[in-house]
Amino acid sequence: MNEAAADVQAMVDRVNEVAIPADFGGSFWEEFDAWLFANSGAEIRNFLRIVDNRLVLTNAQRSNTTEQLVFSTPSLSDMEKFLTYYFCDSLREDRRLPMLLVVSIPVTVDKVADGFSIAKAEGLGYELHCRGESVVRRGRLIGLVKFSHYVALTPEEIRASALDPEGKPHFMVDTRT
Repeated sequence: MNEAAADVQAMVDRVNEVAIPADFGGSFWEEFDAWLFANSGAEIRNFLRIVDNRLVLTNAQRSNTTEQLVFSTPSLSDMEKFLTYYFCDSLREDRRLPMLLVVSIPVTVDKVADGFSIAKAEGLGYELHCRGESVVRRGRLIGLVKFSHYVALTPEEIRASALDPEGKPHFMVDTRT
């Protein structure tokens, strides 16, 4: 395992603290050349790969094996934050807690955090840009809007707030019934 892969494996081990309880434990699968986070029965599969010095998260359903881009970044820290939120959100659903929100519903491009902008990417997906940074994150529109609001938090802060029944102190919850 090269150094980059060893760093990703260490990050996956940390993310597994929330992914495993959410029924999505991750491990490296040589047949996919990827870290695979799949739920029981592998109905939903999330693939994490290193592609051209970027971490690329895709997912596919068992009924449709075509992989779709979820999130991509050159930053290991970004990916750890994204995966932590992603699996905490799933864990909240399993625990029947209210849906976690970073902005009010509906999540739209105009709700991107201050200092960030989103543009349509070449091909599929969108790009998230932060003023003064050269890092470009790519992915789905709603995921990028949400990410722009928690990128400044640590994975521990994301986990603590996301697993708090009220989403406090960094998030809020959907109170609609």
